[in-house]
Amino acid sequence: MEAILNPAIILFITGIIIGRIFNDTLPSALSKYLGYYLLLSLGLKGGISLQQNGFTSEVVNAISLGIFFALLIPILSYLYLKNKLNIDDVAALSGTYGSVSAITFVTAISYLSASSQAYDDYMSAVLVVMEFPAIFMALFLITRKRNVEQNNFETIKTAFLEVPNILLISSLIIGFSIRGIISENVEFFTDTLFEYVLYLFLFVMGTRVAKRLKELKGKGKTLILFALITPLIGSVLALFASNYFALSIGNSTLLMVLTASASYIAVPAVVKDAIPNANPAIYLGLSLGVTFPFNIIIGIPVYHELAKYFIG
Repeated sequence: MEAILNPAIILFITGIIIGRIFNDTLPSALSKYLGYYLLLSLGLKGGISLQQNGFTSEVVNAISLGIFFALLIPILSYLYLKNKLNIDDVAALSGTYGSVSAITFVTAISYLSASSQAYDDYMSAVLVVMEFPAIFMALFLITRKRNVEQNNFETIKTAFLEVPNILLISSLIIGFSIRGIISENVEFFTDTLFEYVLYLFLFVMGTRVAKRLKELKGKGKTLILFALITPLIGSVLALFASNYFALSIGNSTLLMVLTASASYIAVPAVVKDAIPNANPAIYLGLSLGVTFPFNIIIGIPVYHELAKYFIG
């Protein structure tokens, strides 16, 4: 009941319903700039937390686990999909599901805050480091199978220069660099406004998801199943690892959310140019139309309860 009454989830579901009824979405620029604010705020909070906590063993463990899962999930996805799709779509989907959804992450933060569950802001650093290994895996899979020379350096450089990545990395560095009274002054920007912007963003995203649902027609039960089972497998693996490395309940929940999420910004932006023959209706339709709403509505509360049961 607590999950259903969460304002973020209610507004997201409302956005889906309105998007289905009116068969339209709000301007894409609105969601883009709201998303930019959320990423900037997330990076600042993560950087400040890293500066305050230092690189303790728990911080290093969490970041190392994030990198490990960003490499493992694409491999598992490839093994499952390799005989079901062509190599272009396999590589694109594997990279998409190895990477992360920053908005799913910030929604999980909102959920934990509403549940009075403690967590550490340095988990934002785990989000940042998980973006790129999955991109590298997607490029590795496509070039390995084709056995051709490609200018992957340019593709990787393009991935780093995507606006969302620049915002995350630069704000993380700025947050890590600021001291004392300055860090206190940014709290209004990173905390007070954060939830309200997130609520509005999720409503807008709900209307976008409603549009993406149409693209899933004819994609087959196998792919829909993949988009639902992969987050569950990833979250369970992250739960076991979190328990082994003694992460807190809140941090374990966030690691599970990161491992369970799929990118619909960073990786698709790279795939569009690096793997042009991959079908965006598949990798975007599944990540934004299936996995994203599943995690927002069902996944986050379930991951939190599992973390409380096995770690608490």
